[in-house]
Amino acid sequence: MRALLESMQAGGFSANPRGIIMARKGSLEAERAAIARERGALEAREAKLRENEQAAMAEVLKKSALGKAPFERVEGFFAALGKLGLDEAEKRLRIS
Repeated sequence: MRALLESMQAGGFSANPRGIIMARKGSLEAERAAIARERGALEAREAKLRENEQAAMAEVLKKSALGKAPFERVEGFFAALGKLGLDEAEKRLRIS
């Protein structure tokens, strides 16, 4: 305890404030690096999830009536869907 008190200067600052600042700076940089790694891993997981969702959508489409329809009709259906918007198309289909 006495050694600690002797190493302190007036005002309660360490005799080597630069060392403390450098140590803290190093830990902050390490934390930033860890966050960057985690962010990269999360982005990779999200990209894989999007790929899996698209594959699942393609499977649903293949098994649906649209998957069995001629291409020209499917293309026309999606063009009409694009004009209406998904919300309006769902609303109209629920009514019918």
